[in-house]
Amino acid sequence: MTEDVATYYDEYVGRQEAVGINRRHRSILDRLLRLGLRPDHRVLEIGSGVGTVTELLAGALPRGSVLGTDLSPKSIEAARERLASFGNVELVAGDVLEAEIPGRFDVVVLPDVIEHIPVELHSALFGRVASWVKDDGFVFVHYPDPHHLEWCRVHRPDKLQVIDQPIHADVLVANAYPHGLYLDRYERYSIWVREGDYVAAVLRPSAGVGEFTQLPPPRPSLARRAARRLRGLARRLAGRDRR
Repeated sequence: MTEDVATYYDEYVGRQEAVGINRRHRSILDRLLRLGLRPDHRVLEIGSGVGTVTELLAGALPRGSVLGTDLSPKSIEAARERLASFGNVELVAGDVLEAEIPGRFDVVVLPDVIEHIPVELHSALFGRVASWVKDDGFVFVHYPDPHHLEWCRVHRPDKLQVIDQPIHADVLVANAYPHGLYLDRYERYSIWVREGDYVAAVLRPSAGVGEFTQLPPPRPSLARRAARRLRGLARRLAGRDRR
């Protein structure tokens, strides 16, 4: 099965290169930046393909680095050509469930990849992901909305790839939680269709949960502060009248 999938994506390179960077890729980077991606972060990208998201990440990490890995050797070859001018990118071809990836990362990104990995392998996948993300880091998982994918299976099967399975939230959580990754955020949103066609989920290590700090009390509104001053002024004026 792994060889068949690798062959499929080897043959998919031309299509990926023709599409280039599009709204989906930019949306992924935008959400990563809003989640706290910093210029000095070390990022692991699983399923980097021909390097479209990788290119955006490399540009956003002038003092950091990105390590991209993909099952397809030809995709990695194309990515190396595409990203030759970047000094902060490393690319590795191989099965993410077997590849030797040393160290830990501030951010682990899975950009539209888990739907292409058989669900029965997701527990092993998230076990590895949990070992790579730092305690204070996060995992960003982006993939097609499962309801939209199920609709495509009936109405637009031509849009589906070799493995393209719907991943509902309960499946994601069931495979991530046993490895110490909890669901911090889950967003269903639209890129190409009005009703929502993508999911952006954030997982964080339970080991990174620290102390809980009380928030300061909310500051009174301007109107309330003004009313308080007027009441104080009225009391002072009333006191003068009594004298």
